[in-house]
Amino acid sequence: MSAAVATETSAGILRPHRDSADRLFEPSGSTLEDTILDAWEDLGLHGRTECPVCAGELEAAGCTTCGSELS
Repeated sequence: MSAAVATETSAGILRPHRDSADRLFEPSGSTLEDTILDAWEDLGLHGRTECPVCAGELEAAGCTTCGSELS
């Protein structure tokens, strides 16, 4: 079983700006399952994709920005 952990960002790391309040509560038409499956597909086809957690670059080893992994 894995868990997501929020950590403080290090100085000098730039994170993409997102308005999380809008993103979390506005209906988008896609489910969390859709988002993760799309990320898996892109990762398999291209070797990288947008991280569904922080919008950083997700590679097979994990996100280069936040460290999230799809496993």
